[in-house]
Amino acid sequence: MFISLIGTDNRIQPNAIIFISNGKAAKRGVPVMVHAHGDEGARAAVRAGAKSIEHGTFLTEETLKLMKAKGTYLVPTFITLEDLTQPGGDYFGPVLELRGKFMMPQAEKVFRKAEELGVKIVTGADNGYSALTTSRISLECQHYVRMGMTPFEAIQAATVVAAELLGIEKTTGRIQPGYEADLILIPGNPLEEIRYLQDVLMVISNGTVALKRIPFGLPEK
Repeated sequence: MFISLIGTDNRIQPNAIIFISNGKAAKRGVPVMVHAHGDEGARAAVRAGAKSIEHGTFLTEETLKLMKAKGTYLVPTFITLEDLTQPGGDYFGPVLELRGKFMMPQAEKVFRKAEELGVKIVTGADNGYSALTTSRISLECQHYVRMGMTPFEAIQAATVVAAELLGIEKTTGRIQPGYEADLILIPGNPLEEIRYLQDVLMVISNGTVALKRIPFGLPEK
C-alpha cells in the first residue's frame, strides 16, 4: 500500500509535508509517493522522506542530486505527457495539447539528467487503464531507450526496479525460483528491438495464463 499525495505546480500542501516528515506514514510502514511537476514541491517532499516523485517535469539538478542522495525514485510518466498532445486517450483538449507540447522537451531534459546522476527511474503511466487509454508501459520503455537507456535498463525500470519501489521485490519483478511467475510472451527479442514489448501474445500472472492470443500447445480438453 502507498499513500499518494498531490503537489501543485510549484509547491506541496503544508499538511502533506507534516504527514511525511513527522513519521506518521513511516511508523505504519506505508511509503509515500508524491505527484509533483514543479521543483519546489518535489524538493520539499524529497527532503521530508517521500519514496518517489511522480512526473517531476520541472525538477532542477539540485533536486535530482538530493533524490540520488536520499534514494528517492523518479517516475517520469513520459507517455502521459505524450498522451496530452494526441487525440483520444485519457487526456485531450486544446489546452492540454499545448501544455503537453511544452512539457515533453523539459521532461526529456530532466530524464537525461536523472539518468546521468544515477537516480533510480521507474516506468509509470498516469492513466485509468480504461477502454479509451492509449498510453502503455511498453511505450514508456520505448521512450526510455530513445532518451538514452539501454533496452535492458528500460526493462529493468519496468520490472525489478519497479518492484523495488513498490516493496514487492522479494516476490516479483524478476524470473527466479520462488518468485511469482509473472511473465509475458512477445514475438521478438526486446533487447534487440524494444518495440516488441508492444505486441504481447501471452500474459502469465502468478503462474496462471491470463491472456493467450496465439493457438499453440496442447489442445484444451
